[in-house]
Amino acid sequence: MQISERHLAAFAADHNVYGSPVSPRYLAGRGDPRHVTHALGAAGWTTASDPLNPAIRMTSPDRSLRLDINFAEHRSGWRVSPGFEHSHWSASFSTGTPVEIVAGLTDALIQPEPDTPASPVSDILTARGWQHTTDEAGTQTLLSPDGTVQAELRVSPSIGVIGWQFTAAYHHDEYGPRGLVWRADFHENTPPHLLTAVTAAVCRPGPVLRARFDHVCSPHVNVDAEFVIGDVMVAAHKQRLAQARRHRPRPPKPNPGVAAPGPAARAAAAGPAR
Repeated sequence: MQISERHLAAFAADHNVYGSPVSPRYLAGRGDPRHVTHALGAAGWTTASDPLNPAIRMTSPDRSLRLDINFAEHRSGWRVSPGFEHSHWSASFSTGTPVEIVAGLTDALIQPEPDTPASPVSDILTARGWQHTTDEAGTQTLLSPDGTVQAELRVSPSIGVIGWQFTAAYHHDEYGPRGLVWRADFHENTPPHLLTAVTAAVCRPGPVLRARFDHVCSPHVNVDAEFVIGDVMVAAHKQRLAQARRHRPRPPKPNPGVAAPGPAARAAAAGPAR
């Protein structure tokens, strides 16, 4: 799928509004889903869904991965999974998840897998000051310094490791999240480098731009001065798409050992003229 000038013009028109830098990004609100879908399209992913259906399916160039988007499914509005012939894993994000966090995973899908071992989720978060505890069953729980985001490696005494879950809420207490904002779930077989990429996106410092009133209302949210965000949003989006195009697979080169058929051979293959 090629991102055309028409796509960019629609994106620019939608963001020609007043907005502000908002931090932390994990409480910034959902944002524009095109932050994810345009980048995948620029990297060669295709859509295979009915354009009149509000649910979208995108497929990687080699057909090994797919992204399903259906915001009617609040708990798993975004879902990434491999094809049936590949190893089983899945990752899902609720509809309120900031697109920059979803893109932490989808951007990692279009880039080459790193040569170095992935950093554990717990190491990334504790380095950022998250509180880390482990219970008797082995479940690890990490809580952000402001108490609004919890990362949990869930372990069942009967079946073992279940997988990682991130939940953002107005606050967490002994009974769980209070005022759930978003959640993300990762199957136990999710590739470690993808977990590393998502975790880094969750705790990445620096604000993101949001339109007026599109962020979460919380005392933990910082909202800077307003301005018309369109030009900045469009410039950043174009740069993002340019980076994604660098990872677009190149078409295969013709085999130089096989000569192209000449006019006579093409005429013979076409059969007699009628």
